[in-house]
Amino acid sequence: MVRRFSRPLLALTAATSAVVAAIGGGPAAGHAQGGSVLIRDVRTGFDLLGSKSQPSTPTDYIQPDTQIEPSIAVNPHNPLNAVAVYQEGRVAGGGDATNGFATTFDGGRSWRYGEAPGLTSYPGQTGPFDRASDAVVAFGPNNDVYLSSLVFDDTSDQALRSGMAINVSKDGGLTWSQPVFFADDMLEGLNDKNWVVVDNSDATGHHKGRVYVVWDRVAAVFYDYCDSGCDQLSNWALGGTFQQLDLPPAYVTQAIGATPVVLNDGSLAVIFDAAAGGIPTGTNFEQTLTSLATSRLTVVTAPLAGTQPFPTPLIWGPPIYIADNRGSQPRSQRAGSLPSAAYDTKNGILWVGWEDARLHTEAAPENDAFVASSSDGGVTWSAPMKLDPSTPNDHIDRFNVSVSAGTDGSVHVAYRQRVEADDPAKFSPAVDTMYQESSDGGKTWTAPMKVNLVADDARYGAFSRLGTFHGDYNGIATSGPYSYVVRAESYAMTPGEPVALTLAPTSTQPDQMALTGKAHQHQQVWVAVVGPAQQVLSATPTAPETSAGRPGEAAAAGTTPNTSASVTSRGAALSLGALLLTVVAASGRRRRRS
Repeated sequence: MVRRFSRPLLALTAATSAVVAAIGGGPAAGHAQGGSVLIRDVRTGFDLLGSKSQPSTPTDYIQPDTQIEPSIAVNPHNPLNAVAVYQEGRVAGGGDATNGFATTFDGGRSWRYGEAPGLTSYPGQTGPFDRASDAVVAFGPNNDVYLSSLVFDDTSDQALRSGMAINVSKDGGLTWSQPVFFADDMLEGLNDKNWVVVDNSDATGHHKGRVYVVWDRVAAVFYDYCDSGCDQLSNWALGGTFQQLDLPPAYVTQAIGATPVVLNDGSLAVIFDAAAGGIPTGTNFEQTLTSLATSRLTVVTAPLAGTQPFPTPLIWGPPIYIADNRGSQPRSQRAGSLPSAAYDTKNGILWVGWEDARLHTEAAPENDAFVASSSDGGVTWSAPMKLDPSTPNDHIDRFNVSVSAGTDGSVHVAYRQRVEADDPAKFSPAVDTMYQESSDGGKTWTAPMKVNLVADDARYGAFSRLGTFHGDYNGIATSGPYSYVVRAESYAMTPGEPVALTLAPTSTQPDQMALTGKAHQHQQVWVAVVGPAQQVLSATPTAPETSAGRPGEAAAAGTTPNTSASVTSRGAALSLGALLLTVVAASGRRRRRS
């Protein structure tokens, strides 16, 4: 079970106006009046996989009761239907036992959850790979949903095999097909960090229902696409084993975090972090020969993607430089550094969000939430804009920035936030989730609103690479009046429970953590639903309930891959508009991130 809530977990003070001040280069976000409210915040389900086999090494340990790194999508034709996907049963060395899903048809009040079938060989699963990872999701027409996963071998076959998988749901995310492994090779796990998008428009230049998946192989960004019947390998344009190695990639040098978006003219734009970057355009660029940045936000575009005859390769334009990504690694945890992208179809504005430490002066600089935008399809870009009301030495780390856009021209941003310190022993264990929005094309933004009702404690979280692991990314998706903010939350299950992760400093890594309490990790996926005030359904924070109405418990997941359990919840209404958050003090690139 989870802890019952005895009081609201937000600290707010009334204010009629505020200004988010600019600190250093680039404009700051002006303050907008009004805005949305928090309708509910709900746990979507449980990880019931557990650890069913003895690991060969500590890094192979399947961490029970851990859900990690979620993505979310919402039905463009039904804003009450959303699907979250995530890793389940984290492995410290990389990947998970398998990927899971949670689906709602009533705006987040209740959820059905389970595991994507056929990905891994973990007991109870039916797939061929040792591990899964990097679960992402997108809606297409006709209630079709596409769950994209990275899959790889960790110990089998000398850990050479990896690939890309897609599971398809034709009923809004309730049941799922067996996966198609449209990329599958023996190149020592070079496949990494996938994302998926679907063209949902039937306007000129588009191919309605065309599914695009992009990912990197460390030294290049690759892609594949499908027009229909995507649960069959033969319907993927470039699907197979080694075929794609002979085709020109979307980008040819080191990159990660590729995120695809479909533009109004049917073009496919892909935004990612790259070591080399792209062509600087317009008057706003900071990429120079003397720049110290090692990661540059970059975009490439396939201008004829929507009219390209299947199954011919897409034709890509030159890479365009957006901005330096000066993100700083959050301390005592693994998180961040990947960009998020969204497209405002009403105004034709392409958005990118990321964390960036350029304005901070702490000994280990903290991050702010940044965005930039393009109104010409990614050819030229605005100056980077800081959204949050930080000061250069506030020791508040804001990371895992996610961005979405509504069909009404609104833009929505969510990010995590943690109070840190020069001394890692003085870090706050709490990791909060913040939300801001703009209804005028990014000219002004609402003040940050805390949307997590559960009190997160990073010491009970999943463990990866010497730190707590909530995810390299979180997610936000918008349809109609609703935005869904998904993230992983960790906490004790009983009062006074010993912590799972403890500080284990060394002379070279003073903020590293160690997994010292294997029986005490508890991390689950939660979704906050934000929308208009008149949509509020409850004004009292409550613990999640099952369909039987008992707080803190949920029915067990079924034994077959497409049998799912359910959980229901009531949420809270908390005003954003004229309320300002009172900040509470308590509050390298590897070969494979996975």
